[in-house]
Amino acid sequence: MNIKGYEKGLGLLGKENFKEAKSAFEKLAEKAADAQFREKCNSHVRYCNRKLNEPEAQMAFDPFARAVFLINKHQFEEPLALLQPLLEKDPKNDVILYTMAAAYSVKGEEQKAMELLNKAISLNPDNKFHAQRDELLNQLEENLKTL
Repeated sequence: MNIKGYEKGLGLLGKENFKEAKSAFEKLAEKAADAQFREKCNSHVRYCNRKLNEPEAQMAFDPFARAVFLINKHQFEEPLALLQPLLEKDPKNDVILYTMAAAYSVKGEEQKAMELLNKAISLNPDNKFHAQRDELLNQLEENLKTL
């Protein structure tokens, strides 16, 4: 599993560089021996395909992509404000739940982070694997051992 390549792909998503992100995730999926990791990469490829097929006006401001970009820059208030309405529209979206958990974790709000992370994992068990390796969730290290 290529964690550095995966992080690079996430960085490209955050910069809204969907074409390069798609290519990066396709390469990772192609070489992935682990089925769960391959599926996570393929889900990012599908997301990139959707974004690349959207009209330019819709791509001009994507709240999720903006939130990921800001989180990668270690800014957390605006991303949470951007993600909350998305979560309200789609409360079973494990990607949004996971992303919000990461933001709350770095802010030091461990209880809120764990609540959201547990929901994300219950919706998609693959999130447990990613959470145990995600530097943004380091604050939750002790709690992650009990998952």
